[in-house]
Amino acid sequence: MSRLSAVRPAYWISGILLAIAVVAPLLVSTYAKDKPRLWGFPFFYWYQFLWVILSAILVSICYRLVSVEERKRRAAQGLGDPERPEAAGTAKEAGE
Repeated sequence: MSRLSAVRPAYWISGILLAIAVVAPLLVSTYAKDKPRLWGFPFFYWYQFLWVILSAILVSICYRLVSVEERKRRAAQGLGDPERPEAAGTAKEAGE
């Protein structure tokens, strides 16, 4: 079994979403124009600001996907919940 097949779908989805958030604003030819205007702002400006908001949303989705997957992985390995370090610490102390 290769390491590539061990990668979970949550990581693939997160990688694709992050790639979209990075690559889309780099495609200058898609937004290097003046019209349409929104509240008097040229397309260039409001399109860039829209991508700031969209990127924040995409990063938060990726964070949630990866944190849920990481929590599942840690639970499967018996490492405990990373958001409750005291629970992991007591489990570790009990094993000593």
